[in-house]
Amino acid sequence: MKKLHTLSFALTFSLLLGCAAPETSPKKIDGAKVTASADAVSGPTLEAPATSTRFFDTVNSPAILIFTETRDWRHEEGIVGGSLAIMKAAKEMGYGYFSTEHSAIFNAKELEKFEIVVFNNMTGDALTKPQEEAFEAWLAEGKGAVLIHGSGDSSHQDWGFYHNEMLGATFVSHPADPQFQDARVEVLNRAHPVMAGIGQDFIAHEEWYTFAAPPSDDFIMLAGLDESTYSPVNNVWGDVSDLRMGPEPEDHPVIWARCLGENQSRVVYTAMGHRHETYDAREATLILNNALNWTARKTDPESQGCQK
Repeated sequence: MKKLHTLSFALTFSLLLGCAAPETSPKKIDGAKVTASADAVSGPTLEAPATSTRFFDTVNSPAILIFTETRDWRHEEGIVGGSLAIMKAAKEMGYGYFSTEHSAIFNAKELEKFEIVVFNNMTGDALTKPQEEAFEAWLAEGKGAVLIHGSGDSSHQDWGFYHNEMLGATFVSHPADPQFQDARVEVLNRAHPVMAGIGQDFIAHEEWYTFAAPPSDDFIMLAGLDESTYSPVNNVWGDVSDLRMGPEPEDHPVIWARCLGENQSRVVYTAMGHRHETYDAREATLILNNALNWTARKTDPESQGCQK
């Protein structure tokens, strides 16, 4: 009986830990950035140096930096599925890759190794001001960036350049009843290299984001949602239940691009990528591969894709 009682207590305690881990917010300890998440039951951990692993020294250049730090909602499945898809694409491109959650890598010396930075479901205030400035200087040299799903949520507004110049739209909400739905995605610019090989439309299963408004005319709309093919409603949480942006797919874009500055630095955002199953679909994987090749300038050397 004693052994049975001990086993029962241990099982109950482990279940309580798994179910009742509190959602925590980023904190600072003596000015040092720490990482804390809802699934971290042992408390916040001081951030390790970006190059604490010897693997970084072996990464071939040019390379892709896959950045997955989360200081807000963590899309665990999307991060894993997206990172694997990016690694596969990098090998096909002949590129190296490095994946990290440590923002210390955003400095001039270490960014030199990369042609693309992928913000794979990054959320929250992940970079310090000097790190943001290092990235902006690096991007201005004609480099590229790809933003995936949660990297376009509402938790990035503290970084004005990222939110306004790279993303260009403000997240409002997503459906919650049900959360994941099939919807028809219509291609808005079939001539753009990011949409190469994609037909006029396709069906995708996703957690569909709604934004306060489409990005400005400085952005290039690539694909949008047909709102008549899913239920853009959230009666579960938040202040906004009706998530419709407009009757036409161009009213509700979910993939777009922009070229920035005199060097035409290339940026792509896709709202797809919440779950690892996203990349089981041919269209999502092809769009990701196209985005990586375009932002790396392996396609479209004349920058025709920078024109509206």
